[in-house]
Amino acid sequence: MNRFLRPFLMTFLALFLLNLTSCEKPQSLLKVFVRDESGNLVGDAEVKIISSTNSDPITSKHSDKLRTNTSGFCTFNLDSFFAAQIATSRDGYFDIVIEKDQFSGMGSVRATYQTTQVQTVKFSSTN
Repeated sequence: MNRFLRPFLMTFLALFLLNLTSCEKPQSLLKVFVRDESGNLVGDAEVKIISSTNSDPITSKHSDKLRTNTSGFCTFNLDSFFAAQIATSRDGYFDIVIEKDQFSGMGSVRATYQTTQVQTVKFSSTN
């Protein structure tokens, strides 16, 4: 019996270790969709995220800027932010500012460590 059990356990252990090492670590992402007043997605809009100063617990200082793609969204990778923030909190609070031509809009979002948060921000009708 030992002759059959040992190869089975070794094979099981090898497959288990191979599976552990091949797993990717989940990323911390923030996906922002930008819409106009009619609800249409807007490409080539500037999107800025700035850590909120009014959050509780306090969010570490962070800012980033991207442009939306032709589908009307952009994706911020927050892994570097959470590398510094994780010691105090698994959440980060951000203000979102969007701009294109003479239009602008604002929003806010809570991002969580190793998750993908999705937020939609619309342009406001007043400047």
